[in-house]
Amino acid sequence: MSLALTATLAMLVQQAFATFTRGVVPVLAPPIGAELGIDPSHAGSYTALAAAAAMIGTVGVGGFLRRYGGFRVSQVSLAIAGLGVAFGAPSGIIAIAIGGVLVGFGSTVSTPASSHVLARVVPRRQQPLYFSIKQTGVPLGVAMTGALAPAFASVAGWRGSLWLSALVCIVFAVVLEPWRARCDTDRDASAPLGLSAIGETIRSAWSPGVGTITAMAMCYVGLQFVHTTFVVVFLVETQGRSLAAAGALFSIGTLVAIPGRILWGWLGGRHVPPRRLLAGIGLGTALAFVSLAVLPAAAADALVLAAIVLNSATVMAFHGLMLAEVARLSPPGRAGSVTGGVLFFTQIGQIVLPPLFGLLALAAGYRIAWLVFAVPAVLMGLWLWREPRS
Repeated sequence: MSLALTATLAMLVQQAFATFTRGVVPVLAPPIGAELGIDPSHAGSYTALAAAAAMIGTVGVGGFLRRYGGFRVSQVSLAIAGLGVAFGAPSGIIAIAIGGVLVGFGSTVSTPASSHVLARVVPRRQQPLYFSIKQTGVPLGVAMTGALAPAFASVAGWRGSLWLSALVCIVFAVVLEPWRARCDTDRDASAPLGLSAIGETIRSAWSPGVGTITAMAMCYVGLQFVHTTFVVVFLVETQGRSLAAAGALFSIGTLVAIPGRILWGWLGGRHVPPRRLLAGIGLGTALAFVSLAVLPAAAADALVLAAIVLNSATVMAFHGLMLAEVARLSPPGRAGSVTGGVLFFTQIGQIVLPPLFGLLALAAGYRIAWLVFAVPAVLMGLWLWREPRS
């Protein structure tokens, strides 16, 4: 249990920094757009580009996990994501886009890497709770983005913010090294890295039981990235808040997802069927999006914070349950590979939904966009609610 706790905490922090890299450019979209002459709503295109790159990383990671170990892969992936954040600092929009490819590749590989580690060292009955604790790194990383990226920008401009954000990620990837030997004891130097491993990873995402989780993840993860990409922009563009004020509200509200994930993991491990919880999270996500849509133009901070908190407790809080279900259904020693297959398809949601939201927001306004995007959350929640009986 000492190793399980150590590995969980290490993977939690690396997950936080990996998630942090995904949100830096979207949060800084207003000042970046003002200087480079582009609309901040194009942050959705950056998110989609990162998701497309993530598809390559998740589908090809299985062999690397078995050959080099999940801990080593998590270190390398975090360093790659950090370099991607820095790539756009000295230049313009094309360099930012290229950096987005590196960010998407590195930040997403961290999830199957950590699943590979925890599936081996955490007892199966406790996996929903421990996976949920590890996944609190995601809202923690989002909160870090909302707090640190604007703070860095206020001191050094948006370019300096990119440099500083990259530096902290690369430093932490190195700091993890002392724990690598204890956690990567299952390395197999003969594990294949070729196309056969990639095909096996893709097929595993639609194996019996796992296919339902894959479909759900495509929807929920896409909606999560709509939330993280556009909430700060929404508050700046429609509520008249400063970037720092919007980022602070976003960070504070997002922290609620940390106890939320632990609560869902505890319930899913002992009291409530995980798929029923996942269904309820979908219905709650729809309600959360509606709460953003109906915010008045000059809403009080408490009202805005309540809407963000509701989003954080739902669309930001399902990942530990999802990953524990995938690990439970995976063959022994293959949790990381199967997780990579599931995440390969979740990138479709990330590629499609944020740009569609951005286009709809440009055409009809943010309020209509939030209402329309509540619909897929309702449909998925209802489907999952019926699925356990089938």
